[in-house]
Amino acid sequence: MDFTKTIAAGAAAALVLGFGGPAAADDYPTGTINWVIPFGAGGGSDRLSRMFAAEAEHHFGGASLNVENHPGAGAVTGWQHVLNQPADGYTVFNATPTPVISLLSEEDAPVDPGDIEILGYLAAFASVLVVREDEFPDWDSFVEALNERPVTIGGTNALLLGAANVIDQAGAEAIYVPYGSTGESVTDFLGGHIDVAAVTESTALTIVPENGIALMNTSSIALPDDVNEALGNPPMATDLGFSGLAFPRWVGMHPDTPEEIMATFAEMFEAAATDPDVQAVFEDAGEPIIFLNREDAAADYEAMVETMRNALGLLQ
Repeated sequence: MDFTKTIAAGAAAALVLGFGGPAAADDYPTGTINWVIPFGAGGGSDRLSRMFAAEAEHHFGGASLNVENHPGAGAVTGWQHVLNQPADGYTVFNATPTPVISLLSEEDAPVDPGDIEILGYLAAFASVLVVREDEFPDWDSFVEALNERPVTIGGTNALLLGAANVIDQAGAEAIYVPYGSTGESVTDFLGGHIDVAAVTESTALTIVPENGIALMNTSSIALPDDVNEALGNPPMATDLGFSGLAFPRWVGMHPDTPEEIMATFAEMFEAAATDPDVQAVFEDAGEPIIFLNREDAAADYEAMVETMRNALGLLQ
């Protein structure tokens, strides 16, 4: 008997069956976890992911975190890449609502927004409606104006969805003006070419109070206290009886990943995201961590997809 061939065959079989290989749950994680983002280098998601990898890696059981950029096709290319990798817990997807919007906008989308197992939120950003105080001093005056005359609201498609979702629930209509970037919409708002700018909270801070007021946070996730105070404590959608729309930076895995591995990762991710030292670094960078655990994030993600599915029709 050739014991060399027998041992080699046994080792190969063990790898196929998951014993001793990188997918084995009992020794997960070892080696490298690839942290995939569906955007190019240098952007906000890239910067935050690399900051998280550098500051939080020690929470991941000795494994290293390797950030990979897979941009393209409205951020769907990165999603397809994740689904094409082994479902072994060594490929993580960190995305925003952008690829969800891309998929919901296509008739024959290559991926379903449910083709992911959500394991937590690292952060979230809101769609804040910024207006000129002399035109719309409060929400009631804004709704009244919507019912009396055309009101133009500008922003990127993602941020416009937050506005459209709330305004539809208020029984009103607006004219939505999509922009390729938030900067373009802010320029037009400051120039008086549109009535309302739908922006992130960080952009709102550059406008309020000198050039406008924050009318509402249309998100379902509260802003940090200091940001909310700096913006004049605008109401959340839920404060006015509406369901808000979150814009999370979510983290997930291939849906076929073994539950034990996903549970282990979710536990490590929570420890990292709630580490005061890690949170302090993000705070100093002006991008505070707004963490949601696996259960809460999965429920919020599901609601977000359905809300976006309905709100997209309002932008047509």
